[in-house]
Amino acid sequence: MTVHALRGFTRSPMSAFFTLVFPLAFLSIVSAVVGNETTGAGVPVAQFLVAPFAVFGVAEATFVMLATDTAGLRERGVLMRLRGTPVPVWTALAARMAAMALVSVAATALLTGVGAGFYGVDVVWRKIPALLLTLAVGIACFSALGLALVAVTRTVLVVQTLTQGLLIPLAFISDVFIVGADLPVWLDRIGSALPLRHFARAMAQTFDPTGGGYGFRPGDLLVMVAWGLLGAILALWRFGWMPRGARPAHATTTPVEAGPAPAVPGLRTIEAGRPTATALLSGQVRYALTSQWRDPLSVFFAVIFPVLLLGLFPVVFGAGEVHGLTAAQYLLPGMTAYAIAVAGYVNMPEDVAQARGRGVLKRLLGGPLALRWYLAGRICTVLVVSALSTVLLCAVAVLFLDVRIDVARLPALAVVLVLGVACFASIGLAAVAVLRSAASLVPVTLGTLLPLSFVSDIFMVGDAPMPGWLAAVGNLFPLKHLSAALLAATSPAGPDPGFAVGHLMVVAAWTAVGLLVVRLRGLYRG
Repeated sequence: MTVHALRGFTRSPMSAFFTLVFPLAFLSIVSAVVGNETTGAGVPVAQFLVAPFAVFGVAEATFVMLATDTAGLRERGVLMRLRGTPVPVWTALAARMAAMALVSVAATALLTGVGAGFYGVDVVWRKIPALLLTLAVGIACFSALGLALVAVTRTVLVVQTLTQGLLIPLAFISDVFIVGADLPVWLDRIGSALPLRHFARAMAQTFDPTGGGYGFRPGDLLVMVAWGLLGAILALWRFGWMPRGARPAHATTTPVEAGPAPAVPGLRTIEAGRPTATALLSGQVRYALTSQWRDPLSVFFAVIFPVLLLGLFPVVFGAGEVHGLTAAQYLLPGMTAYAIAVAGYVNMPEDVAQARGRGVLKRLLGGPLALRWYLAGRICTVLVVSALSTVLLCAVAVLFLDVRIDVARLPALAVVLVLGVACFASIGLAAVAVLRSAASLVPVTLGTLLPLSFVSDIFMVGDAPMPGWLAAVGNLFPLKHLSAALLAATSPAGPDPGFAVGHLMVVAAWTAVGLLVVRLRGLYRG
């Protein structure tokens, strides 16, 4: 069963991306951005990056992927059916835990190998026993916590949203994404109380060639053991095997006698006829919005996550200025651009690709609804979600972060918002046209968006200037130009109306490229 679980992992590009590719890409990008210079002790910077990114990969595999997979098995009724077979149900869970443990070891080994081969990372051989023990304790701790979260929730979407929604923000305050940040006391206490920071510090000690001893940190290991025991107790106490809404086998139902349908007051007859363009568009927008709100993970990353980063980054990096602006004032347009890109380039293309896989787009050829109205409804939904994200970001920035926005530049902000949505929606649809598998779409879109966010002044990584070649890469793509256009539209000073024409022309050019690819490749073939 462990082999079966591993095969399932290899057939899920999303799982492989977050546990293997994402930490490796982080290592490469951060090393390039901050520079892999040697410290005063003659140790390259990458030596101190392998451990935290390995911790993130382990947490993704054990806390996120294990919990999501287990919740999916329960929701599909697999765990309930296993209870009626000779195979003990616990063996299925144990097999998936073992599979995620092997994936965690593989992620750590991959990062260490790449670090040693390309970035001068040294393996501290005398600390290998401490590394293995720390890895084992971390795997057990976060596996138990993942199963505990499955025990207290009932749907796979809630599990997926909570695990990612907890792990990524905590990584910023737990010495994973940012090592040694000067956090406020209350935020530092939150990080110290939770196991992720202790896992990161224990792993960092095993990669530190300057410290003496054998790399064991008993205090951090004990904290992880305590959290693991707490998660295991909660999982054993509350875990449910049946999917939500399932009835036990012995449950009986009372038959309902057939009868005439009750009269519905106020029911009016709808005459057949060709629907108007307004009706077609509004219907598609309502349908797409309903589907969007029923996917909490998409809503979290497109609406909530940028707000969390906007509030978290100034706290982590301090109240200094960036290019003459406060950190929050400078981050606001970047987070807005990121929200637009997630909604248009990641979430909406995934919905369209899944619809194509179900044959929906082909059936549109023989129905009254043209493809253009179907796509228009989804693009308008991206506009609604992006507008909501923008309003929420601006409200939080103005009310809580002392950001000033010139009211006279609000028309420029609206224009940039519409052009940004058109740009990333067209590029997202171009990705759907090029990629024929819905399963591989999100790893490609998200896998390109996140690295571009680091080289496009969206995510802040230290104070060092970006290498020229990385800045040139950022200038090629529309994310940096959209952020710059939003910065001009939200800047509190200046007599101009806030239109960055040069940046908007680049955004418009990428829109045309995306539409051209869609026109040439088409969207029907799946």
